[in-house]
Amino acid sequence: MPSMTDADIRAFTPGPAGAADAPAPRHPRRWPWVLLAVCLVFVAAVVAGVLVLGDTLDRALGGMSITVDGERVLALPHGEAAWWAVSAALLAAMVVLVVVPLTLLLALLVVALAVAAAVVVVLAVAALVLSPLWVMALLLWLALREPRRPPPAGAPPTVGRRVSPEAAPQA
Repeated sequence: MPSMTDADIRAFTPGPAGAADAPAPRHPRRWPWVLLAVCLVFVAAVVAGVLVLGDTLDRALGGMSITVDGERVLALPHGEAAWWAVSAALLAAMVVLVVVPLTLLLALLVVALAVAAAVVVVLAVAALVLSPLWVMALLLWLALREPRRPPPAGAPPTVGRRVSPEAAPQA
């Protein structure tokens, strides 16, 4: 039986000293900064849109005064009417952009769950019907059941239940 020598063991030394211990080069993680930049751009766009919309409505409305039967019910100054309109527009946009899609997704979720439940039931029935255990049970039943004996040559055919020869009346 051959044995290994010290020279054989030293033949497989690793490369330069410390090469195996050197950490892998680190790649900076940029995705949090990219995500933060996208969020900041989005917030800046929303703020700019609100300011532009508010200024436009401020110039267009010029204040709001509601009177009923000659009595002043609500009077909003020149700048405040525009900001109420911007707030109402933002609220309507949030309803359209958040509540409506979530309601539709909830309805789709209910439909998807119903379809998934039906598929699970069909697969469970198919798994039960096509189970190899049924084949084993059939083979076991065929092996353990009592074999059929042909009737004696002169016996009349029986209808219904089988009668054993010992229980048949003697003629």
